Amino acid sequence: MTKKPFSLTTAATLSLFLSAFPAAAQLDCSNKPALQERFTLEGARLKQTGYALEWKRCAEGMTWQSDTQSCSGEPMQVGQDIAVSHFAENTEGWRLPTIRELYGLLDSTCAEKEELHALFPDLTAPAFVDYADFWSATGDQKLKGMYYYLDFVTYVLDFHSQGYSLAVRAVRDTK
Repeated sequence: MTKKPFSLTTAATLSLFLSAFPAAAQLDCSNKPALQERFTLEGARLKQTGYALEWKRCAEGMTWQSDTQSCSGEPMQVGQDIAVSHFAENTEGWRLPTIRELYGLLDSTCAEKEELHALFPDLTAPAFVDYADFWSATGDQKLKGMYYYLDFVTYVLDFHSQGYSLAVRAVRDTK
């Protein structure tokens, strides 16, 4: 798969999304708090401090292995429309994240691979060596049927048509 370069259009759209982040979400990466102050690990899940969000640590399709603190299996790779419907029957509140929520993970880790791998061990899977594109629930405002995704290997933010197959990460709101 060939990646599109981060374009000015994408940058402008990202700027609009990120302007809605709470001020507390912006970290000073030169003096960031310890990882455990930004996230609480609870086995197969983690809570993101300051966001009232809980994330599954393994991509959908993969299984948490508590003995090794890792993920096994192959990540589900589906179109955005199937990713949304995957959560339709779920009674536990899991859903597809918005692009702001996905990007908030990069913001909260200052995009450090070691931290991302500690939080999401699925990112070390062979399926994610070259890229780890995860769907968001956020559609482009001008291009109908186009949805944003974030690559957790290259940190590229872009969009694809909803039929393109990408990985799915689950999030839910906490109280």
